[in-house]
Amino acid sequence: MPLSIPFFVWLFCIILPFGMLKDFDQLNNEVQGIMKGYMVWLVVPFSTLISWIYTSLEQVGESTENPFEGSANDVPISQMSRSIEIELREFLGEKDLPIELRAQNNIVM
Repeated sequence: MPLSIPFFVWLFCIILPFGMLKDFDQLNNEVQGIMKGYMVWLVVPFSTLISWIYTSLEQVGESTENPFEGSANDVPISQMSRSIEIELREFLGEKDLPIELRAQNNIVM
């Protein structure tokens, strides 16, 4: 079990199919044709899909939890503060300005 996904998300994913069983079993009474009596098996793909959505959402939330760490998807706070510093120094008339930070490998840190 990966440690990056919290316990309650795993618990939800494990319990989800059992919660869906009753509803899919009731569909057996309403469905005609080849799927009559086999609707309960649709719990497997539906619970897998929903579990995948929740685990993916958890991972995305974890990666965007702290937007100022300096990774590739974070806010380029260093570049923003350097740009503000350069503009303020220009406004004050200083000539010895720091260089502007540029993207390296299409990543602005």
